[in-house]
Amino acid sequence: MEEIRKAIEKGILEFSECVRAGDAAGLAALYTEDACLMPPNSEMVLGRKAVEGFWGATISGLGLKDAILTTVDLVGGGDTVAELGKFVLKTHPEGGEPGETRGKYVVIYKRTDEGWKLHWDIFNFNPPP
Repeated sequence: MEEIRKAIEKGILEFSECVRAGDAAGLAALYTEDACLMPPNSEMVLGRKAVEGFWGATISGLGLKDAILTTVDLVGGGDTVAELGKFVLKTHPEGGEPGETRGKYVVIYKRTDEGWKLHWDIFNFNPPP
């Protein structure tokens, strides 16, 4: 499990780097081709191309500037691992004030020929303080 943890931690760093760079295509590349993203108050986002569209709209629309992801626990083995985590999203929409949103997530990772990829990704937000 230590090797899997290191691979997922590397992916988390890449995720944050892509957010900071505004790179929706880079974010989408971290997902499987048939990924399912389940954002709060939205329909399921199905497939890597749709995931790219979601993250692109989120980066530009919300002014998403950073994503700090923290793994709380990993379970599983073989070709599937589940991650329980928490996040902080930093935003600065054009013409608006900088903000910060906290929440939690569960990701199911799938081992692929390209390494570990996000396959199912669901997240929601904590209530405001």
